[in-house]
Amino acid sequence: MKKIIALALALIMVLALAACGSSTTAAPAATEAPAAAPAEEAAPAEEAAPAEEAAPAEEAAPAEEAELFYTDDISKDGISVEGKKIVYLAPSLDIEYWQWVEDGVRMACEEFGATYTTLVAENSDAKQANNAETAVTMGVDAVVLSPVSSTSCASVLDPCEDEGIPVTIAAIGSTTDNYFCFISADDYSSGYDAGTYLCQQAKALGGDSIVVISLPLDRDNAKAKMAGLELACQENGVTIAQVSQTKDLTVSDSTNICNDLLTAHPEATGIYCMYEQAGLAAVDCLDIAGLTGKIAIVSSDGSPQSTKYMREGLMAGQVVQEAVGQGYWAAVEAFKAISGLEADAKVIQTPEPLVTGDNIDDPAIQEVLKLTYPASAGDY
Repeated sequence: MKKIIALALALIMVLALAACGSSTTAAPAATEAPAAAPAEEAAPAEEAAPAEEAAPAEEAAPAEEAELFYTDDISKDGISVEGKKIVYLAPSLDIEYWQWVEDGVRMACEEFGATYTTLVAENSDAKQANNAETAVTMGVDAVVLSPVSSTSCASVLDPCEDEGIPVTIAAIGSTTDNYFCFISADDYSSGYDAGTYLCQQAKALGGDSIVVISLPLDRDNAKAKMAGLELACQENGVTIAQVSQTKDLTVSDSTNICNDLLTAHPEATGIYCMYEQAGLAAVDCLDIAGLTGKIAIVSSDGSPQSTKYMREGLMAGQVVQEAVGQGYWAAVEAFKAISGLEADAKVIQTPEPLVTGDNIDDPAIQEVLKLTYPASAGDY
C-alpha cells in the first residue's frame, strides 16, 4: 500500500513539474505581446483618439529623430554638371511657395552651371503626367518634382525610371519610393514646437483652449504636424476645441474658417495655423473683430508679410519652412545623381525653427529665413 501511495505522489510531482515547464515556455510569448501594443494603439489613434496617439509618439520621436538627416550635412563634393539639363515639374505657380521652390532650383543651376526648364501641372494629375512625358522627350538629365499629390508621383517616377532619368522630390512626398532623394521637412517637430509655444501664449492670455486651421489631414505632412501639436497640448493641459481643414489654401477660404472658429469658440485664446495663408487670414480676422492681443496666433511656412507681423507683435510666432531650400537641395541631389554619386540620404529634412519677435534677428534664424523666401520677395 505504501508503495502505491509513493508511486502516486511521485506521479503527482512529475505532473506538477511538467505544468511548471509549460508555464516557462509560454513566458516569452507573453513578453513579446507588449512590443505589438504600440502598433495596435497607433492605428485607431490616428482616426479618433488624439490623446492616445500622443503617448506613443512621445516615445517614438527620439528614436526617429536620431535617424533624421538634415540639409546642413549634405556634401557638394564631386558634382560635375556643367551644361546638363534638368526640368522642374511644379504643381502650380499660383502660390508663392512653389515660386520660391522654383527659385531654389534656379539658384542651384546657376551655381553649378546647369540649365533648367519649369513645366507647370496647374494642379492636374493628368497634366503632370504629360509634363513627365515631355521631360523624357526633351532628353533631360534629371527631374526635380514637386507633385500635385503624393499618389500622383508614379506617373512621373515610372516613365523616368524606364529611361534612366533620376528624379528628386521637393516637398509633399510620394507613395512610391523609386525616386533618388526626397527633400522633406521635420513636420512632427514643427507641430510640437509651434504647439508648445502657442500653449504658453494661450495660457498667458488666461485661457486653456485653442482652435486649428489645418491643411487637409489626408496629407502625411499635415498628420505629422497635428500629432506634434496634440502632444504639446496634452503636455501643457490645453484643449483643442476644434480643427477645421482648408479646401484650397487660399486666404479667402482661411478667412471664412477663422471667422467660423472665432464664433463657435469665443473662449479660445490661441489659433494654430498650419499654413501661410491661414496665419495671414487670422491676423486680419482678429483685427476686424477687435481681438488683436486677446488671442495668440502661431503659424507655419513663412513670408515677408508674416515676418512683418511678427516684428509688429501681431503674430506670436511661426515655424518657418525653407521653400527656397527645398528647391535648392533637391536640385543639388539631382546633380549628384547625374554625377554618378550616391544620395546623402533617401529622405533629407530641412530645418523648421520656431521664429518669434524675440529671436527673429538671431543670425541662425536669419540664415533659415534666406532659404524660406528669396530676398526679391521682401525683407527678412
